[in-house]
Amino acid sequence: MRQKCVLTASIAIAVLTACAGVSPRPIATPIEQLPSRELDDAQQAQRDRAIDAAIAAVVQRRYAAARAAAEEALQVDPRAARARAVLGMVLLQEAGEIDPPDLHALHQGEVEVLTAEELAPGDAFVGWIHAVFLAETGHMSAAAAAAEAALGRTTEAPPTERAALLGVAGTYRYELGEDRAALPHLQAYVVLRPDDATANFRLGNSHLRISQLVIGVKGLEESQRHAERAARAFERCFQLAPGDEDAGLSVGKALARAAELAGRRGDAEQQADLRARADGAFAVVADRFPASAEPWFCTGALAERRDDPAAAVTAYEQALQRDPAHLPSLLNLAVLREAGPVADEKKLLVLLRQIIDVDAQRGGLTGSERERVARRLAALEAAASRP
Repeated sequence: MRQKCVLTASIAIAVLTACAGVSPRPIATPIEQLPSRELDDAQQAQRDRAIDAAIAAVVQRRYAAARAAAEEALQVDPRAARARAVLGMVLLQEAGEIDPPDLHALHQGEVEVLTAEELAPGDAFVGWIHAVFLAETGHMSAAAAAAEAALGRTTEAPPTERAALLGVAGTYRYELGEDRAALPHLQAYVVLRPDDATANFRLGNSHLRISQLVIGVKGLEESQRHAERAARAFERCFQLAPGDEDAGLSVGKALARAAELAGRRGDAEQQADLRARADGAFAVVADRFPASAEPWFCTGALAERRDDPAAAVTAYEQALQRDPAHLPSLLNLAVLREAGPVADEKKLLVLLRQIIDVDAQRGGLTGSERERVARRLAALEAAASRP
């Protein structure tokens, strides 16, 4: 479900990994050198039809058709900015179809995109193309900055075109890990595109990651608000994509984080309410995905937080019934078995052997974890061998 683009009309273009990137100092074609033609009604209609066809084709990744339509529009009107932007994206795609990439075609594509932006700085589609071009050539920070600059220039653009710009600006800041910068773009985007499940997930994840950063008492309150907003965004994602287990689990995780913050603020009543809601969210996921160990593991972890080891043991055992090799459940259950009022060394011995076997087959333990488990296992085995 996690996708790389939140646009309703996204362009998937091969990243030119073998290329060092676009030129460091690209120069647009001086627009005064482009012919300026007086078009009659028929020519304007032909140009506009060709531009619409070029846009539709490039969105559908039919690059040959996109090139033909863009070139038709430019034959009629060399100043057709959207046609030049489409041609730039086509050239980028074509540059990556050979190995090594065609640097001349790549540079020419960049020139076309920059020329388009000079011709129509207030055109949101052209600004979007520029941002995507930069991202697809590996310049993510520049792509985010370009999208934000275009947002500032295109305040009068139609909402559908603004949505595309907001989508890439939010996505690129999110992928850069710049959650506070991504947040306003993602929020504005989901207002215009409320049914975009991926965007709602990214919005929730940005809120949740911000909630991990706490400074002072006021910071606790702000972080809790972010955690609760994260839960709402994840809930929306889960409504839109009911088969996305990760989204459902994230609802519970965000509520659990909010509960933790409420407890740190000293609000025990709110903490209990949020924990109950988190438990409910994990129960929904467990019911919807009955073969999954994850919701039971999360339920166990939450039970440990509320100091209910018996409930935690039950939940971890449920997780292991579904996946006997679920390492986090094995580790947590082993800790609880050893820390119980009457340690059950036989059950602990079995768990530790399972942990070592799972790690040998799948990995998952750090070096220090593996050493601790092996040391404790050796001690138990030595004790069990004594007469």
